[in-house]
Amino acid sequence: MKILTIPLMHHDTSITILENNKIIDYMMEERFSRLKHDYKCGKILDILIKKNINFDYIFLIPPCYKNMLSHDKIEKVQEKIKLIKTNNLIELEEQHHLYHAYSGFYNSNFDESLCFIFDGAGCVVNDNVEIGSIYYINKFEEEKVIYKKFLTISEGENVNDKLFENGGQSVGIKYDVFAKKCKFSEHSAGKVMGLAQYKNREKKLQYPYNTKEWKERVDGAYNLQQETQNHVLNLIKKYTEETGVRNVVISGGYGLNCVANYHYLKNLKDINLYIDPICFDAGISIGAAYYHYLQSSQDLPPIQPLQNVYIGHQETSYDLKNLQVQKVSYEDIVNLILQKNIVALFQGKSEAGQRALGNRSLLFDPRVLDGKDIVNQIKKRENFRPFAGSILQEEASKWFDMLSLKESPYMQYAMNAYDNAIEQAPAIIHADNTCRIQTVTEEQNPHFYSLISCFFEKTGVPMLLNTSFNLGGEPLVETFNHAVYTLKNSMIEYLYLPEIETLVTIKNKNLSYQ
Repeated sequence: MKILTIPLMHHDTSITILENNKIIDYMMEERFSRLKHDYKCGKILDILIKKNINFDYIFLIPPCYKNMLSHDKIEKVQEKIKLIKTNNLIELEEQHHLYHAYSGFYNSNFDESLCFIFDGAGCVVNDNVEIGSIYYINKFEEEKVIYKKFLTISEGENVNDKLFENGGQSVGIKYDVFAKKCKFSEHSAGKVMGLAQYKNREKKLQYPYNTKEWKERVDGAYNLQQETQNHVLNLIKKYTEETGVRNVVISGGYGLNCVANYHYLKNLKDINLYIDPICFDAGISIGAAYYHYLQSSQDLPPIQPLQNVYIGHQETSYDLKNLQVQKVSYEDIVNLILQKNIVALFQGKSEAGQRALGNRSLLFDPRVLDGKDIVNQIKKRENFRPFAGSILQEEASKWFDMLSLKESPYMQYAMNAYDNAIEQAPAIIHADNTCRIQTVTEEQNPHFYSLISCFFEKTGVPMLLNTSFNLGGEPLVETFNHAVYTLKNSMIEYLYLPEIETLVTIKNKNLSYQ
C-alpha cells in the first residue's frame, strides 16, 4: 500500500510517501522553492506529477484555520492533485497536535508513551485553538487525550491577533512576540534561545549587540526561556507521576529548543525521553501518514521507525561540466579545513528537518578561536549565534556531559562542555559553555565519520564545526545545483562530494567577507 499525505500548512509545508510500513520519500516545499518556511506546495506537487506514481490513497489535510488560507490556494492544490494517480483522494479534518504526537511516538521505539505537544498553535476545534496537548499512546490501544489547553476564539475575532495578545498565549507564540520586539524576522525563536544564554555573560556580546538595549533583551530572553522550559518540565513531572508512564515523547515546534531539552534531561533522571527529530510543522505529513496508515486496516505490518532522517532528495548523478574539479581523499579535505577554509559537504539523501547532519553541511575547524565570527560573517548571520559540533560518538562523553544519553544523532541538546572542549574547540562553545552536538557513527554516516576520524588523527580533536549548508535567511540546499549556486554567491569556495571522491572549487576573488 502506498500513501501520500499533503497537509496544507501556514508554514513549513512538506509531503510524505509511505509505502507499506516505511517512509520512502519526503519533501519540504522550501527546499525546492528556495523560500524559507514556505507554506505553498506547488513545487513539490510538480515533482510528484513528473514522477508519475500511482498511490492507493492520497490524504489532503486542510489548514488549521480555514480562514487563513485563500480558497484560491486550496483550489490550485486540488487541481494539481487531480494530475497525480490515485483511486482514493480523501480530504480530512486537521488533527494538528495528534499528528505531531504520532510522528514522535512511532519513531521513538516505545510501546507506550506520554506525548507532550507544545508549539505556536494547533488546529481549531469548535472555535477553540489547541495550544498545548498531552496524549497517551500505546501501540495496542486507541490513543487517549490526557491534557488539552485551548484558546477560545469568539465570533469575529482573528485567530492570529488572539494568539498574540498579552505577550503570547502559547509557548511558541511567546517566542514569536519576543522575536518581533528584537526586530528579528518571522520564525526566529532559535535566535531568542541563543540570545538568552548570554545572561550574566553580556560582556561576550559584540557590536552591534553590546548596547544597553540588547543587554536588556538578553534579560527578557532569559526570563522567557526559564518560564517556558519550567512550565513544560512541571507538566511532564505532573503527568508522569499521575499516570506512572515513564516514557516521554516531545513534539511540536518547541521541541527544537535544545536548551529546554537538556533542562528536562537534567531534571528527569528516571524518565526515558525522546525528542521528535522533525518536531516542527514539517513533521505533520509524517505523523499524518502514520496515523492514516494505521487507521486503514488492523492487519498491516507495524510501522518501521526512522533509522535516521536522511529521507529527502538524492542526486542520481552530478553535472560537473564547466566546473573546476579534482579527485580527493579524506586527508585532502581535512588539510583544507586545517587551513581555515569552510568546506561544504554534499552527499546522499538530504536531511529532513532543520538540522544539517553531514549530508548538507558546512564544515570548519572548531579549534579556531574566532571561528564563530568567521563562519557567521560568511553565512551572513548575527554574530551572537552559536554553532553546533559533530563528534565521533565513542568520544562524545569525554568532551561533553551527556548525562544519561548514549548518543545524540539529531543535535537536540545544548550540552555542558567539559574543560577540554572549551579550551580546544572554542568555535563551537556558546557563551554559557554549552554546545549543541551531533554524535556520529560509521553505520549512521560512513563518509562523515571517516572525515571526522581523519581530523581527529591529525589534531587530537574528534569533532568538527557543523552548520547548515545555506546562507542566512535561506533554506538548506537540497540539490547539487543549489549547492553550486550557493558557492558562486558566497565566500565559500570548496564543495566536497565524498561519494565520487571529488572536490569542486569555485574561487570568488571579487567577493569579500564584508
